[in-house]
Parts: sequence; C-alpha cells; structure tokens
Amino acid sequence: MSDPVEEVIVPAYEARTIEVKKGQTLEVVDLEGQQVGDLAAWMIDDPSEHLSPAHTVSSLAKLVPEVGDPILSNHRTPLLRIVRDDVGRHDLIVPCCDPERYAIDYDAPGHPSCLGSIQKAIAGQDRELTIEGENCWNVFMNNTVEDGRIVTREPPHPAGSAIVMEVLEDLVVALSACPQDISAVNAYNPTPMALRVTG
Repeated sequence: MSDPVEEVIVPAYEARTIEVKKGQTLEVVDLEGQQVGDLAAWMIDDPSEHLSPAHTVSSLAKLVPEVGDPILSNHRTPLLRIVRDDVGRHDLIVPCCDPERYAIDYDAPGHPSCLGSIQKAIAGQDRELTIEGENCWNVFMNNTVEDGRIVTREPPHPAGSAIVMEVLEDLVVALSACPQDISAVNAYNPTPMALRVTG
C-alpha cells in the first residue's frame, strides 16, 4: 500500500475530521486495540447528503457490511467501499453515544460522547455540516442480535487493526474515538485511533 498522503491522530475521548477525494483510500486504524470509532461523512459539494447507516442496511439487506460492500448516503449514493477489513465486526443499528445516553441510561451527566465530540470537530469547518447520532457508523463495535436483543461485548481485535475503504465521492469524514468507559464497548478503556489517506 502507498505511503499516507495525510494522517490524523484521533485522541481517546475526542473526534477529528479529514477531507478525502474520490479515488483515494481511507484507512481507519485502531492504534492500541479494542477501540470503537464512530464514523460520519458528508458530500463536499452538498453536505445535506451524508453517510446513512439505515440506508446502507436497507440496500445491503445485512446488518454487518463486508469486504466489497458500499457504505451509502441518505440518497443511497455509494460513498465508500470496503476493500480490506481486519475486524469484520461493525454496528449500523445503534446511534452514536450522546449526552442523553449517559445522563439517562448510565446516570452520568456530563460524560463525553461521540455526538458531542463530532459536533465540536465539525464546528471549525468552513461549510455547513450537521450531525445526528443515527448518522454515525460504529466501526469495530462488537454488537450482536441475540433473541431479539442487542448484546454488546468487548471488541477482540488487537492493536493496529484497520478497515480500508475506497473513496467513491469527495467527502468530509469525521471519526470519534468513542469515549464509552462505563460498558464493554471499548473494553472499559478508550484509546486513540488514526485516519490515514493514501492515493
């Protein structure tokens, strides 16, 4: 694989953005292992078109995307295509964590959240980007559906695990290194991630 043309380190509990162009390759890397990243993306030319887990699930007719599968927008435009996946576990159902999730479900008001981190990261953009929790793809999240219930287990993947995607449209991408330290999502220990662009 080519050397990265850009790399952005995403600190634990925080989010960062990067711009990618059609034809490039985007790699999401877990630097220390067992970390989930919440990924959002917007079309540069029209940010009202954005990554949509719900539309992706509907069109793929599967709960976990695989190598060769596209990740779609809210207009079903393919935005990214998976070309390599070291982990094979991802969640397209659950919205990213938000302040209300921690306050209501965990009695932890004020806890950092992926939604808050991404909102902060995109605030510095010179274009109109908006984010809702249901527009995030939970990369590497080890959720399964068992007897009609969503079960979250610690991610088993080691340091350096990555998912590599072909970029199919010009995009702004945001990644949150999920701050969930109350449940098994990140093995109770959030750690940093990286975004690498090649091509």
